[in-house]
Amino acid sequence: MRSLKRRVAAAAVVAGALFGTLAVPGTAYAADKNVQLRICSGSTETVKFYFVGANQYDDWVGSRFWEIAPKGCTTAEGYWWRAGRSVEFHHRKPSTGWRWEPRLISANDTRNGATYDLWIG
Repeated sequence: MRSLKRRVAAAAVVAGALFGTLAVPGTAYAADKNVQLRICSGSTETVKFYFVGANQYDDWVGSRFWEIAPKGCTTAEGYWWRAGRSVEFHHRKPSTGWRWEPRLISANDTRNGATYDLWIG
């Protein structure tokens, strides 16, 4: 009986070590993917925008405001967002007023420190 208890305990320790080791690298790898966002617009109007979402420290924050020139791009520099999560993209054109939409930052096709492109019409 004592031998069976030792075998079960040893199996539990091995399983815990195996599964714990497998889970840790995935978590650390995902946490390392933080990106800056660049918004490109096809509009003939100036677009004003800001973001709300999880930053590189996993804090929920709002960014400052930026503007995109007509048919141009603007990088939201100085702010880093978590890949694999969504951000709230708040934007305004003079003809439509303020709107917002969730935008997913894919973790599959980006690397840590990259600039990730989002588009608005």
